[in-house]
This record gives sequence, C-alpha cells and structure tokens, in this order.
Amino acid sequence: MKTFPTKKSAQEFKLAVEHKKARIHAGMDEPLQMNLRFDEMVDVYLVIIEGQKKKRTIDRERTVFKALRLFIPNERIRSISPTILRQYVQFRLDNGIKPATVNSELRTLKSFFNNLKAHDYVQINPVMSVKMLTVDLKEPRSLTDKEVKNLLKAIDDPTYSDLVQMFLHTGARRSELLASSFTWDDVDFKKRKILLHGKFDKDRIVPLDEPAYQIMRRRRFIEHQEFPFDVDYHYMYKKIKKYFDAANIPDGTVHALRRTFGSKLVQQGVDIFIVSKLLGHSSVKVTESHYIHILGSNLKDGVRKLDNVW
Repeated sequence: MKTFPTKKSAQEFKLAVEHKKARIHAGMDEPLQMNLRFDEMVDVYLVIIEGQKKKRTIDRERTVFKALRLFIPNERIRSISPTILRQYVQFRLDNGIKPATVNSELRTLKSFFNNLKAHDYVQINPVMSVKMLTVDLKEPRSLTDKEVKNLLKAIDDPTYSDLVQMFLHTGARRSELLASSFTWDDVDFKKRKILLHGKFDKDRIVPLDEPAYQIMRRRRFIEHQEFPFDVDYHYMYKKIKKYFDAANIPDGTVHALRRTFGSKLVQQGVDIFIVSKLLGHSSVKVTESHYIHILGSNLKDGVRKLDNVW
C-alpha cells in the first residue's frame, strides 16, 4: 500500500506476485530479474533493442520515456501500475497533448513493457489495462491544384521547392527522400525510376514522371549534389510547415503531399492496386480506407457509363 496508489491495484499486484512465486516453486517459471529503477531499465532496454530498430524509431521512443519520467519519480519498474499510467494519460491531455499522440505514446510503452516481460523484468504489462483514447477520424487531407500552386509560390528555397515537388510526384513518406534513407544509388536514370526504402524495411519501386526526372537529373548532373536531399528530418518538417502557413493552407503537413499524390492517381482512374503498390501500403484495404471518398465518386461515374452502353 506504500507503493501503490489504491488498495485494489496493490491487491492485484500481490496476487500476481503470489502466482509467480507458486510457478517458480513448481519449476514452471524462472525468477524475475532485478527490479531496476525506471532510468536504469530504460538503459537496459536500449541495449536489448540495439540493432533491432532504426535510429529514428529509438529517438522517438527516448522522447516518450523522457515524457513519462517527468511525470513519475524514478520508480522501480515493477511499481509502475495501470493506475499510474492512467494518471499519466490525463496529465498529458491536461497539458494539451492530442489524443492521437497520447495513443502513440501508449503503443511505445506497450512495446517497452512487452520487451521487459519477455526478458523477465516484469510479470505483467501494465499498459494492457489502459484503454486507448477515442480519436476523431478525419478524411484524408489532400491539396487542391490552387493550394499546390500557392505552396510552391511561398517556397523561397530551391532545395525545398525540389523536395516538395518530389513528394507530390512520388508519394514518398516524410523520411523516404532524405539522405539517411535515399542516395543516388537509389536513382535509376536510365529506366527513370527510384527505389524507396519504406516502413518495416520494405522497398518499393516508383517510376519518375517527367518533372520528377528533371529534378533528379538537374540535382545530380548539373548541381552535383552529394545526396538528392541532404536535409535534417526535424528541421525539414518544421520548415515545410512554415511554407504551408505562408500559403494560408490550414492543417497542411508533409503527409498531405503524399495524400495529394494518391488522390490524383485515384481521381485519374488508376487501379487501386497500383496506387497501393506505389504508396507502399501494407495492403489494398489500407489504400481503400484512405481514399474511399474518392473511390465512391469514381464508382458512380463508372456505372453511369452503362447508360450509353445499354
């Protein structure tokens, strides 16, 4: 009761410990590892996952751990209960953090505790008892032709003008065109295509249309750039957001450029399976869920054509 905020949570933990103890005595379980403090546990966890995750993913997880550490004392890892995590969720919401972001943090913490459970540092995953927040689903944000024109007009840096146009003409994710993932070795000038390294180490080929090809050709053979786009991920994201603001485009993000690419293809009647492959989605169902509002209109137009056929 000195460790847990409520009697119920203390009793739940007590039962779990007794259950574990009985299994150990019966030879069905191994004893738990040392009950480290949170800071020490994070250091051990980072050693465990070294080489398993990308640096950007690990940096994002560090940010989540830092946010949780600001809320809790340097607790022993097995003292972090579902109740504490629920209080943390409310704390984040009270500080203006969006529900979608809090859900992302919970997923990171869930993975963290699952890993600790697999290595016998904790007996239960406390995040499993914490409900995800309800998030209002918005229709995919894509840009109109006028917004694209205004955005390009607002950009005063040639590199960022090229980068934004490449996002629009390839549908690449935010990091897929940057130096950490994309080099000249990934550009096939002869066949006019690029190789993008996507999520979960899945590669995909995206053909270059004429504008995209000319941008790549100029940057490689005329400007002699060392990388197609050697810019910092976080700085790039903030700078493009400023260009959106300057162009008076509400809710404009780098991802909106990718959405615009997909929307244009669907509007032009490109098969949804092809669109899915170009975007690197895990399945066609994912693509359909993002562009169902456009597909519905296209299906109606398709059926109307039967009027003339019959």
